[in-house]
Amino acid sequence: MVQKLQQKDKLIGIGAALIAALMFGISPAIAKLAYAGGSNGMIMTFTRAFMSLPFLFLLARQQKVSLRLTKQELLLVVLVSIFGNFSTTLMLYSSFSYIKVGMASVLHYFFPVFVVVASIVFFKEKTKWWKILALLLGFAGVLTFMGGAAESDLTGLLLAVGSAITYAAMLISVEHTALSGFHCIKLTFYTNLIVSPVAFITGLAGSTLKLQMTAGAWAYSFVVSLMVGVIGFSLLNYAIVKIGASSTSVISMAEPLSGVLFGFLILGEKLTPLNWLGCILIMAGVAIISLFSLRKVSDTV
Repeated sequence: MVQKLQQKDKLIGIGAALIAALMFGISPAIAKLAYAGGSNGMIMTFTRAFMSLPFLFLLARQQKVSLRLTKQELLLVVLVSIFGNFSTTLMLYSSFSYIKVGMASVLHYFFPVFVVVASIVFFKEKTKWWKILALLLGFAGVLTFMGGAAESDLTGLLLAVGSAITYAAMLISVEHTALSGFHCIKLTFYTNLIVSPVAFITGLAGSTLKLQMTAGAWAYSFVVSLMVGVIGFSLLNYAIVKIGASSTSVISMAEPLSGVLFGFLILGEKLTPLNWLGCILIMAGVAIISLFSLRKVSDTV
């Protein structure tokens, strides 16, 4: 009975990580459509966080999730929200103005390497051979999309890589602090609640928050807020608690697939045979993590 419950938790965690990856992967292509109507990285960061708040609040009320915070928890949430959620979103969305969506998504997905290395070095996590193999397969798949890096704008490249570093720090923080005990909706609500005014004030100070967009841009922004601000981050936080940051990060390598494929379908960005091989390698890594995570539960029990 215990084994079945643990396997069910793992399976739900894996599913949550995959759906979150799909949401995050599709959103860049939709965000870039909003850019054509007057949006930019700062505006998208603000609208994504702000528009999601009513839905998250209603979900918390409907599921009777307490939104109370201690002073220590509030400080922790503020730090993770600003240096993790806000910084990651702003840098990633800003990179779309300089380089292709597919390239930005791929560079952002160097973060599993940072997560696994940090887990081993700082938290002495015993990493199994299958997790290393899955990481190498996923990383090899990511590298197949690096062909256009030399011709890409350096600013965009640095922004995308920077988003990978801050995202990795956020995942590790959620797993190894008191935030791991938060309900996923509670944590997502507060990170968006903090990101909204930070993005608003920062945008006004830097004259990058001009909310004069077309109706289409507002509609695309709303879709991104639901996909990322409500569904994506809630499921991501849930997956971290259920299967850990390192496993979640490797499974999240499925995001470049959806990012690249939707960049191809919606924005007309090209894919080469090598890119398709990369997709296969990434999915192989995700499959290994999924299968061995479930098998590990059986062996442990």
